[in-house]
Amino acid sequence: MLAVAAAPYPADNVHPQPAWFVNVAPQAGLQMDNVNGDLHTKKYIIETTGSGVAVIDYDHDGWPDIYLVNGDTLDRSNEHPSGHLYHNNRDGTFRDVTLKAGLTASGWGQGACVGDYDNDGFDDLYITYYGSNRLYHNEHNGTFKEVAATAGVAGSGAEWGSGCAFVDYDRDGKLDLVVANYVHFDVKTSPKPGEGQRCIWKGVPVMCGPRGLDSTPNVLYHNLGGGRFENASKNSGIEKTNGHYCLGVSTLDYNRDGWPDIYVACDSTPSILYRNNKDGTFTDVAVDASVAFDEDGQAAQHEDAPLEKADRPAVDDIIDRDRGRQAASSLEPDPFRSERPER
Repeated sequence: MLAVAAAPYPADNVHPQPAWFVNVAPQAGLQMDNVNGDLHTKKYIIETTGSGVAVIDYDHDGWPDIYLVNGDTLDRSNEHPSGHLYHNNRDGTFRDVTLKAGLTASGWGQGACVGDYDNDGFDDLYITYYGSNRLYHNEHNGTFKEVAATAGVAGSGAEWGSGCAFVDYDRDGKLDLVVANYVHFDVKTSPKPGEGQRCIWKGVPVMCGPRGLDSTPNVLYHNLGGGRFENASKNSGIEKTNGHYCLGVSTLDYNRDGWPDIYVACDSTPSILYRNNKDGTFTDVAVDASVAFDEDGQAAQHEDAPLEKADRPAVDDIIDRDRGRQAASSLEPDPFRSERPER
């Protein structure tokens, strides 16, 4: 959660107004065991990535609630945890309503995003997994119904979904869905620590990946209406970005043409900026836009693709949050984004 600063430093030109954060999760009732593999030993990359969070006003009361994604373990004999939904009590505290909301399914969750995909006025929830993804339709009564397979957005079950975002890329008034995939991972065939050059770091056996593992194409689902989507990845050009280990997703209008573009932060490979060509297709222009690499010309190890307001009005910056470095500037905010995509 949020950490407590050791001691305030005096304000100066670099830090004119220091901001200090205190971890109030226990007092707020946000306590959940976040499970991602073995507690003591991380043999595989699946055990190292962690899980995401989504902010969603699921009951439409005007107060933001919180959904925490959860992972799993490779030990099939263990109890398998679920993510947790916390209802905002409007007094600085939250209560766990996971069971009541029907969100008790387990799985190796990774990311989540929020959007009203059927335009019924209530936000829905999409969760990515190592395996089949899930789409939870908001039933308007404090509960959700899982409809991913029926809607056509579950995936094949072989992918490792990471980030996601709802975005109306064709401006037809219906939210579409973009899903980033990380690596192709199979515990039965994946090398163990120390098995191969990419599984050793400074002479120490470490988990393997992402380099050395196969990548998986990203997916774009076009909203057909009526609660159904079609896979538009191939025709849209989203599939053309092979060889990337993708994680976080954000949407924006970087070139101010009124059409939403898509930024995907990648791990150990160049990040992707899908420019909307206004005809249902996209082109990766990350290199030309100077957002594919960090300032040293290296593929950074991004885990999210946050958009941060710059010091100029109505301008967004893409920030490499993991290393605290600015990856690119002068990227416009997205008027088509229904919610801030989360991972």
